[in-house]
Amino acid sequence: MHMTRRPRDGVAEARRLAERGRTAARCGTPVEALGWFDRALAVLHAEPAGEMLADVLRWKGTAHRECGDTAAAERLYEESQVVAERIRYLAGAAHAANCRGIVAQRRGELADAEQLYARASALAEESGEAPLSVMVQRNLGIVGSIRGDWAVALERFEASRRTAEATGDDDGVARALNNMAIVHTKQERFDEAERMYERALELARKHGDAVSECVCEFNRTEMFIAARRLDDAEGACAIGLEIADRRGDRLRRAEGLKLLATIGRLRGDAASCDALLEEALALADTGEDQCLHAEVLRERAQLLRSRGQLEQARKALRAARDQFVAVGARPEVRGVNRELAELQTAV
Repeated sequence: MHMTRRPRDGVAEARRLAERGRTAARCGTPVEALGWFDRALAVLHAEPAGEMLADVLRWKGTAHRECGDTAAAERLYEESQVVAERIRYLAGAAHAANCRGIVAQRRGELADAEQLYARASALAEESGEAPLSVMVQRNLGIVGSIRGDWAVALERFEASRRTAEATGDDDGVARALNNMAIVHTKQERFDEAERMYERALELARKHGDAVSECVCEFNRTEMFIAARRLDDAEGACAIGLEIADRRGDRLRRAEGLKLLATIGRLRGDAASCDALLEEALALADTGEDQCLHAEVLRERAQLLRSRGQLEQARKALRAARDQFVAVGARPEVRGVNRELAELQTAV
C-alpha cells in the first residue's frame, strides 16, 4: 500500500524559518538571523509572491540595519514595499514605509523621514495595524527629540507607551520608556530618567531582547556621564559594548567607543581616546549615521581642547556643526556654537 505524500506548504515552511530568524535577530546575532531569512526566501522564491515574501524581505532588511549595514537594509525595504504594493498588502506597505523612514532618519534626512512616517501612519490606520501605529508615533517622537521639540517628543512617546501597555506590547513599552528617558536626561531630570531606564531594561531582559538592552545601556551611559557618575557610566557602557560586539553591531560599537572616550577624557586618562574615536568615526561613516558621526567629531573636539590643541578643536567642532545643521539637530547646534564661542576666548 502506497502512502500519498501531502503537498508541501512552502509558505508555512518559510514562516517557520522566518520566525527562527526573528528570534535570532532579537535575542541572538544578525548573522544568525540572516541565515534563517535567506533559507526562508529560498523557499518563497518557488512560491507565488505573497505577504510572507514582503515580510521576510523587510525582516531581513532590519537585521542588516541592526548591524549597521544601512545600504543593504534600504534595498530590502524598497523591495519589500514593491512586493507589498503589487499584491495590495497594505500592512506590509505600511511597515516598509516606516522602516524606510528609519533609514532616512539615520542619514539625517528628517523631512524625508517624516513623509515616510506619515505614509506609514495612513496605511497603518487603513489596514488596522495598531502595533505599527505605536512604532510610528515613537519614531515621530524621535524626530521631535532630534530637533529639540521636547514637549512634542514626550507627548508622542507617552501616547506610544499608553497604547503599548493597553495592548500588552512589552517591547513597545520598553522602547517608549527608553526614548522618554533620553528627553529627561537632556533636561537633567536624572532620577526620572534612571527609573525609566531600569523599567525598560527589566522588560528587555525579561524577553531576552539583546537589541533593546544594548540601546538602553548606552543611553543609560549617557545619563550617568551627564550626572558625572563615571563608575556607573563605565559599567553600563561595558555591558552595552559586550552585547554590540557579540551581535556584530557596528554602529552600536561606534556609540560605545565614543562613550568610552568621553569617560576617559573626563577622568583625565586620554591615552587611548584617539584610537577609540578614530574607530568610532570609521564605523559611523560606514553605517551612514549622520548624528552619531557628528557626535564623535564633537567628542574629538573636546579631547583636542583638553590637550590645548585649540585650532584643531575648532576645526572638528565646525565639521560637527555642519553635520548637525544638515540634520536639523537644533540642540546640538546650539551646544556646539557655545563651545566655539568659548574657544574664541581661550588662550
